[in-house]
Amino acid sequence: MTDAVKDRDGLRYAVALIEIQGGLVGLWAFLHDLIQTGASVPLTLLPGVLFIGLVLAASVVAGVALWQDQRLGYTLSVPVQLAQVIWFVSAGLTVRISASGWLLADVFLRAPAEGGLVVGWQFDAARKSGYALSLAPREDFTLALNLIALAILVWLGFRLRGLLPFRRGR
Repeated sequence: MTDAVKDRDGLRYAVALIEIQGGLVGLWAFLHDLIQTGASVPLTLLPGVLFIGLVLAASVVAGVALWQDQRLGYTLSVPVQLAQVIWFVSAGLTVRISASGWLLADVFLRAPAEGGLVVGWQFDAARKSGYALSLAPREDFTLALNLIALAILVWLGFRLRGLLPFRRGR
């Protein structure tokens, strides 16, 4: 096996592990929260709750398929990562899905209620997967880009366009 194939497989395994671990931890927390507060979830949030559960479950399926170098893993990973690449906090809605395992890396734009604009970044290597869906009013507005999901999307784009060949041609 050449070094290029080993490197390509190593990255594939890393992305697969991120998706599997992030999806499993996220699903565990999601189901725990659903059992605890399921009856009190407003009906307006129900589509969002179902979407989050679907993304977390799809993350596990995509990761397992990716680990096995199946094309389904690559194709399913695209919508899983797209659902995570942008997150925001606004006056009436907060949405965030992060199934990127133990790593968080974001670039954000925040508009505090006092005025002005803040551009920043955050990096946390001890973070667990998570999600946020809320109708609670917020004073600040934040729009952020998940750099881990973006990097995975770029890698997936190269793989799916054939710029990085599949090892077994699937």
